[in-house]
Amino acid sequence: MRKTLEKLVRELEAKSHVSGIGMFGSWSRGEATSASDVDLLILDDSNLEGEYVERITPSGLMVDLDHVPKQWINTVIPPDMDQKLYELQILFDRDWALANTKLLMAKSYVSAERVSIRTEAHVVDSDIYLSRATSAFSREDYRSAFLFSIVALESVFKVLIEIALLPFSNSHFVERLEASTAKLSMPDLFNEYVNLARFEEVKASVAKEKLKLFSVVWDEMSNTVRRHPQKLGSSHFQIRARLNYYLTTAFLQGIITRSNFMIDNERLVESLHYLKTVFLNAVENYAWLKSSIDKTKIDSTLLIRSLESLEKKNPKNYERIVDFLDLKNIERLDAARAIRRTKEVMVRIRRDRKVLIKNHLTKS
Repeated sequence: MRKTLEKLVRELEAKSHVSGIGMFGSWSRGEATSASDVDLLILDDSNLEGEYVERITPSGLMVDLDHVPKQWINTVIPPDMDQKLYELQILFDRDWALANTKLLMAKSYVSAERVSIRTEAHVVDSDIYLSRATSAFSREDYRSAFLFSIVALESVFKVLIEIALLPFSNSHFVERLEASTAKLSMPDLFNEYVNLARFEEVKASVAKEKLKLFSVVWDEMSNTVRRHPQKLGSSHFQIRARLNYYLTTAFLQGIITRSNFMIDNERLVESLHYLKTVFLNAVENYAWLKSSIDKTKIDSTLLIRSLESLEKKNPKNYERIVDFLDLKNIERLDAARAIRRTKEVMVRIRRDRKVLIKNHLTKS
């Protein structure tokens, strides 16, 4: 692995637009397993429209290149960059920009002020998703309403993980949430999440079936995108970047490897959460591209209803999407309950957020 990374870094640093390179994620934190990929932050000095990730496989090693515009660290640093910079191991730094920013982040990352900024961003995200849920409910798309209420719940729970000063990871979300609620003496909230997200009884056979279904839907989405390269090329930067990442064979291979590792190690709830999170992100971006292909408008609030319309020529794919997200039997009462209980949790965390930050960080 070391020789492969050293060669890759040499190739990257030879590019004039690459200002810095650093490793973050599980390998940087010392949490990597045989199923982990390598995350490299690429500080890009070209005129990027925004952040994007690409998956490459030098010598069979799974590597994600996270390209970030250099101006992001020269001005106000976006809060979702904090963890990457905090845990960064610098591999190349043309002008000390990464070193100086990492030093700044090392001093501010655990401060009450910076934690407050990051948690406020999660609160805003949760508000957005809850708004989608309530709007979908009022328009009788109960599947979308239920789905977005759970996403809103997960967004506001990130507040607790931040305050507990635990690192984020898509493949460790459930475990970190359980640890943070225990650390903050709020274990009832973890139980609430498991209940609402319907993770109470997960069997290995169910997780394996989900992984198979993921691959089938991935094939359908990938085939559609490959048939319309011009539409993809002319789509919004973020949609294009995300689909170029999600719909590569190397990405699917990584999903299968990591999911099987979690299933084999009996991290069944974690594997389901991981698959659903990635799946939803991919499907949302696929829906936007499909609407462009079909020359129709969609409403992001009514995601599931929109997908039914978009996949009318391929209804089996729509059914698979609904089955994968466990939305087939969702009715009005299910959506109403999820929205109500999510609101209650959000109100509680909003109310306690500043006190938790003050008490926990002072104690730390």
